Amino acid sequence: MTLSALIQKRENATATVATPAAHNLNKAGAVAKVASVAVATQLFPEEETAIRAWLAHIEETYPVTIADVLAKCAANPDARAYCLEQARQIPPPLEPDYTATCGTCTHFQRIDHPNLGHCAQGEPEAIAGLWDTDRRWCRSFKQAPDKQEDSRP
Repeated sequence: MTLSALIQKRENATATVATPAAHNLNKAGAVAKVASVAVATQLFPEEETAIRAWLAHIEETYPVTIADVLAKCAANPDARAYCLEQARQIPPPLEPDYTATCGTCTHFQRIDHPNLGHCAQGEPEAIAGLWDTDRRWCRSFKQAPDKQEDSRP
């Protein structure tokens, strides 16, 4: 199968530069130069997606570095294998659990008390309600756009 046919079928095609048969090609009687073989490799879309996810996971955001890594992975099978192995080791995303304060949540509905309210999503709470500054685990937490979480512990 030709190299162009492999590219059209989106197959990986790896070819290496041929090495000369003799070390000194300028001497008379030396073996003829061996032609270089074209290299045409590319990443499959799912490979590129996995490598980009790994780069995002390690917080690599510089576009030039990302392009360089992708180019090296496309040209070098060892680099591709390494990056794909790193991508496979990314832990799956956690389900949405947040340590939150109810006062910064869109679901918090205040009552007549200045610091108390109830959860509109039915999360467990005391009889009197939820205190707006207490930190708690909440699967329903959704940051209110007009209220930012403070950085106090």
